Amino acid sequence: MKIDRKIFSFFLIMTPLQAYLNSPRARRALSKKPGEEGFSLIELVVVVAVLAVLSAIAIPSFNNISGKARATAAANTLATIAKECAAKIADAGSGTHQVPQLAGYSSSTSKGFFIDTNRVAPGTAATCSETATISFVSDDTAVYPTFKYNTATGEKSCIATDAVAEARGCENSVW
Repeated sequence: MKIDRKIFSFFLIMTPLQAYLNSPRARRALSKKPGEEGFSLIELVVVVAVLAVLSAIAIPSFNNISGKARATAAANTLATIAKECAAKIADAGSGTHQVPQLAGYSSSTSKGFFIDTNRVAPGTAATCSETATISFVSDDTAVYPTFKYNTATGEKSCIATDAVAEARGCENSVW
């Protein structure tokens, strides 16, 4: 029986798998013991501690920003309603506008949107007036200022009972 030279040389030469397994890189990877890779418990505890410190700094700042945004929304909405009413009165002599629901300005019957001393429920239409005082009365004046706008004089005023509310758009009783 005659052995082909090509087949014989194939068995003499290392296979690619054997060549890879004998390489230094593969030997290093295969010689590692379990548990040598990954993070240690101390490294994980340090990362969690850093995240806790960053959260303790960021969360109060976020709460202050969201409170300021709510107060600013109330002031801007009141200004928009006043401009809407002025335009409708100038065009047609009268008009109405929808009363919005604002967070921090509508939780009870004594709070929310008012025309003079009459509360108008959110989602209903309010009649525009040339001589009314329109206002958003805050649920808690220590947290959010109460904003008022006199349509006859154009005077803007606000009431805040705490430094927190003052920092949210009501400085020296003006917004």
